Amino acid sequence: MSKTGKIFLAALAFAIACLLPMIMGDEPYIIHIFIMSFYIGSISMAWNILGGMTGQLSLGHATFMGLGAYLTATLVIKADVSPWIGMAASFLVVGLMAAVIFYPCFVLRGPYFTLATIAFGETFRNLLMNWPYVGQGQGLLMPFGDDDFWAMRFLSKMPYYYMSLFMLIGISLAVWRLDRSKWGYAFKTIREDEDTAAAIGVDIARYKLYATFLSAGFTAVAGAFYSQYLRFIDPEIMMTVFSVEFVLPAIIGGISFVAGPLVGAILIIPLSEFLRAHFAGVVSGINIIVYAVILILVIFLKPSGLLGWLREWSDKRRLTRVPEKGGGHA
Repeated sequence: MSKTGKIFLAALAFAIACLLPMIMGDEPYIIHIFIMSFYIGSISMAWNILGGMTGQLSLGHATFMGLGAYLTATLVIKADVSPWIGMAASFLVVGLMAAVIFYPCFVLRGPYFTLATIAFGETFRNLLMNWPYVGQGQGLLMPFGDDDFWAMRFLSKMPYYYMSLFMLIGISLAVWRLDRSKWGYAFKTIREDEDTAAAIGVDIARYKLYATFLSAGFTAVAGAFYSQYLRFIDPEIMMTVFSVEFVLPAIIGGISFVAGPLVGAILIIPLSEFLRAHFAGVVSGINIIVYAVILILVIFLKPSGLLGWLREWSDKRRLTRVPEKGGGHA
């Protein structure tokens, strides 16, 4: 597809997304499904910077999200700071914290790095579970009141819909720009072969540091939004199972594609929310079971994801349409 065609499709999708709530009317449950799709899509997009572009498969992003949520909620409750400022603080503080803590782990590869991210997540979850200042296991409850944009507090879900939509667009544009930058090329070189990357002069530790900072920072911003949307958080939001939920859209859509997490989130999150709402009472954790089945099928059948399959199909179709050169018999 041409560049003009891609821009047209993106503009059309944006227009539809903006008009959708007006078309559907004020249906809280449907709006909630879209909000969760945009929210998880944002985190999956952020995860793809570290996991897809750089090849460092993390299962600690629920912790980054939780730290962003807790930092923003604590600033709101304890210091009466606007959540908008909390979002900016979360990006910087959590991004820097993740970069510093993970720096010694950059020598690890494959499953060893993944295990380190799980240990990181469990450490912080248990810390918050036992810290009285942030409510221990009882969590934190946001102040309630009238609509207030500066306090990011609304009685209707509609404002949260547009906030989550613009958050997803902002993170997606940042990732798209990053993918085409010098940093993006360095990240992908590291993903393909670290030894080759080092041989051609790529500073592996430095670029992994950049990738971790950006990935964790954007995830923390989504966590800050989540805390204000739900108006309540507890340490359970940092469980590893939620990290899997953030990773799955990228794998299903295609981790080597910028739009992969977005495609995966649009397809999988509505299904997950539907199963959770209608069948959780029959089979506890049914959405997690479906996640596992889909993940296994994708890994075995199409490891490149849906966009990878679509590219392969498009390439084969184009090749079959190429006319034979020469136009006839000699």
